Amino acid sequence: MNINQISFQLYTARKFTPYRKIFEFISSAGINNIELFALSDFDEKEIKDLLQEFNLTSLSAHISFESLEQIEVILSKLKYLNIKYAIIPAPKAIPGKEFEDFFKLSEEEWINFSKEISAKIKIFNDNGFTLGYHNHSFEFNVLSNGKYPMEYIMDENENLKFEIDLGWTVAGRANPIDWINKYKHQIIACHLKDFSSSKNMLDHNNQCSIGEGFINWKELLTKISETPCEVIAIEHDDPKDYKEYITKSLEYLLNI
Repeated sequence: MNINQISFQLYTARKFTPYRKIFEFISSAGINNIELFALSDFDEKEIKDLLQEFNLTSLSAHISFESLEQIEVILSKLKYLNIKYAIIPAPKAIPGKEFEDFFKLSEEEWINFSKEISAKIKIFNDNGFTLGYHNHSFEFNVLSNGKYPMEYIMDENENLKFEIDLGWTVAGRANPIDWINKYKHQIIACHLKDFSSSKNMLDHNNQCSIGEGFINWKELLTKISETPCEVIAIEHDDPKDYKEYITKSLEYLLNI
């Protein structure tokens, strides 16, 4: 891979603030693009100043589903930061519940969730942005009717784009090749996430630098190259040392 093809999901380094030092290291590592998370929680002026100072771009950002209730605020932040892709990473948060519980929806609830996302696509498109969805492992838990939540989300509207998290797809015991093929023309971004072992993949301590785990990245990245994917972001949910994670991941990716 070329260094210009590799982005960094900022969520990886959220526990190592201040962000100025993080942006400085990312830039020094040769990465040019950062994917933001929880866009509504950030001061867009601070982020823009950092992006400009360290000559970085941000083509994509995660936006919470609940932030769509103040869609004008989100659109304003996207415009200010010149972001192209707005990515929803999960169903609506439930106060007092664990993250996994957000995905424990019935078939009817998944259908309604999919329709709610679909209803927002045109608003984003009309404002010059693209709306997408990012999967975790839970969307691959088969429902009682034999369908997957991921199918409801992506099939509701062909104009919804897909940021496929290849690691979480594997953690959901799904074959990422099958899902890349299924939504080949809707994939505009992907996450690379690796695991030391195929056991306990929901345990963040099982995550490792890209290339140190068991996932066949050469195969998956070759397949991703056949899609319109524009953002390939490395991500670790809870690294002990984000600098080491970036350095080791880049060392592997730049040699395949």
